[in-house]
Amino acid sequence: MAVKIYWLHKFDNSAQVGIMARPRGNEWLEEEILSLKKQHVHVVLSLLEKDEIHELGLRRQPELCLKHNIRYLSFPIPDRDVPSRDKRFFDIIAEAEREIAEGRSIVIHCRMGIGRSSIVAGSLLLKAGFGPGDIFAHISKMRGLRVPDTEEQVKWLI
Repeated sequence: MAVKIYWLHKFDNSAQVGIMARPRGNEWLEEEILSLKKQHVHVVLSLLEKDEIHELGLRRQPELCLKHNIRYLSFPIPDRDVPSRDKRFFDIIAEAEREIAEGRSIVIHCRMGIGRSSIVAGSLLLKAGFGPGDIFAHISKMRGLRVPDTEEQVKWLI
């Protein structure tokens, strides 16, 4: 079964940015990673915290991404929360932008691909020229449901 990726934007160099719910874990995880590879994903950015990674059976995600030539990045954000506006956040966004500039497609996931994923993807869309007021409407349309999870997340980006 193919992992469902909600592609949000395709750049001039054909790189794309997308969001998704977390992959199925444990014995299904490698199949999920292979599905991402078949969909031309080059970079996975996980926003899950350590306890979520263990709970969801995703401990091997970094190893399996590496095995299948997908770069794995991690930037934990508490569920239904927002990232700190600090150097670490700006560094991960800059890293994602470098990957995109090199023509590599990136998929961002949290638990359900609604809240945390939307605000981080929204940060990349801002850099791509989307207006702050249009980002969540665009992501909601592409995702097929209203994003993000909380009003705090909306205010954080806008």
